[in-house]
Amino acid sequence: MPWTFPKVLIVLKHGFSEDQFSRWRALLLSAGLATWLFGCQRKGPQETAELAYVSGATVEFRNELGPSSEVTGHLQSGERVRIVSRRPRWAQVLSASGQTGWVLQRYLVSQAVYDQFAILAREAEALPSQGRALIRRNANLHIEPGRNTQVFYQLAEGEQAEVVGHRVAPRSPATSEASSDAAYSTGPVELSTSNNEDWLLVRANGGRTGWLLEASADMFPPVEVAQYREGLRIRAWFEIYRELDQGEEHAWYLWATTRRLAGLPYDFDEIRVFVWNPRASRYETSYRERNLIGFYPIVVASRETADGGSPTFRLQLEDSSGHRLEKSYFMVGRQVRVER
Repeated sequence: MPWTFPKVLIVLKHGFSEDQFSRWRALLLSAGLATWLFGCQRKGPQETAELAYVSGATVEFRNELGPSSEVTGHLQSGERVRIVSRRPRWAQVLSASGQTGWVLQRYLVSQAVYDQFAILAREAEALPSQGRALIRRNANLHIEPGRNTQVFYQLAEGEQAEVVGHRVAPRSPATSEASSDAAYSTGPVELSTSNNEDWLLVRANGGRTGWLLEASADMFPPVEVAQYREGLRIRAWFEIYRELDQGEEHAWYLWATTRRLAGLPYDFDEIRVFVWNPRASRYETSYRERNLIGFYPIVVASRETADGGSPTFRLQLEDSSGHRLEKSYFMVGRQVRVER
């Protein structure tokens, strides 16, 4: 059984005079106090060896804490660091380049969070793109739809990303971590069918994948057809064919749209096909179908005919009784036909 401090004093008391014992007791108490204080000083910042990843956009990297600290560099979104120690609100980290500095802990996420986003990225990689979107302002990427869900990456204004999914989630007040999403709701005024809002699952370069508020992005088809959106929200767009007119190539396009009504329980309610008219030197509508209840993914392909490749596309729809069905289309010349 280990010897404790009181037991040492009892042994000393039996072997020394009262005066000698008092001096020894004072010496031992002083030594114990010094050891305790030294241990507290050594703890200082809590030492750790855990990995973390930079969340959000570019994060400032400071050489020390305090009013005289200086920004010595920046860490990029998704960059891996090793946490050396922690202080309230701050973490001292070692970057991949070997630089040590201090960052705010709220800009770091754990290995577990990183792994969750990696799983989401692998799942989204298998989904067909529904078109490229332009980020209108800095946008947080969430692990799932919802303002208060975990955030990791942030896309900057002007970036583009592939849209692969759409979901509706209840609108909820933003926490301090997600409050920046509230600013992303500005833009064209949209009515709402309920207290819901629309979220898009996107893939950006560098493997950055996550859910963002649809209000922070716009589908980005070429301007020559985008001008015909007529106030509708484009949910998907595809280049389905290219033709040559007097030595210049012109693409044909398919897009799917919905009314500017937030929280609808489907992905699109109308499709439209645009073809190039060589005689008029402009785009014209070849086919338009309204009042659909449509869902991702729209699949675009091509099949060989006697005249060469012919565009085809396939929709996932729901009928009036709520049954899901698949509807296939093909083109003959500039005309769209439905597979029977």
